[in-house]
Amino acid sequence: MAGLKPPLEALSARLRLAVERGWEDLGRVDVAMFRIEQADLVLGRLEGAVVPHTFVWVSRSADDVDAALDILLSALGIDRKALAFRGSVEMGFEVFDGSSG
Repeated sequence: MAGLKPPLEALSARLRLAVERGWEDLGRVDVAMFRIEQADLVLGRLEGAVVPHTFVWVSRSADDVDAALDILLSALGIDRKALAFRGSVEMGFEVFDGSSG
């Protein structure tokens, strides 16, 4: 998982993705699901989330999550400076912008 600073609408527009609204255990969520170079990815925003970032989920089937994230950043035309955080619940999170994650 990672967090990107740009808003979901701007990121999904760059990739020409439709954003859909759904409901998860944590509440309403807006998501865009897609595949780039064999990597299954989701961009999303949780309504009422503590942090305002766009969440990025990489499929657990991905062999190299960092490579999948780099592919996404390249497709978006942004670099790692756009990352607010990255990591996992199991391994912990690395925060890049000073917010709590």
